[in-house]
Amino acid sequence: MEPTPKGMYMAADGYHAPQVSDEDVTAEFVRDELLRCFESANREFFEILDQPATDTQLREQVHSFVTGVFQQCGVSFDSPTKEGILIAIDQCRSNAEQMMGERGADVIRDHYAEMMKLVSRLPD
Repeated sequence: MEPTPKGMYMAADGYHAPQVSDEDVTAEFVRDELLRCFESANREFFEILDQPATDTQLREQVHSFVTGVFQQCGVSFDSPTKEGILIAIDQCRSNAEQMMGERGADVIRDHYAEMMKLVSRLPD
């Protein structure tokens, strides 16, 4: 992690949307990538907050959080749709912004942009 001039941290190895064929970009694939993306973002948040967490703790916490957001939004985690994923991603982003504030703004913006690369490829 390299400190930026503002004292914020930017991870050199943050989440990047995978390069896959259009046929591989299904709602289930994007949902699973949302979990990976959130794991990456939360790993960065824990580093910013200097709170250690194991990969297992992080994975379990993220899965619980993301499935909970889907449920709160009234959209299916098990049978996702593009619309449902968009609703859930927006809520996840909002929750992360409230939790992290300005300290997490760059992480949230970068991860959101990467996820939208995949979501935009889903058929309507």
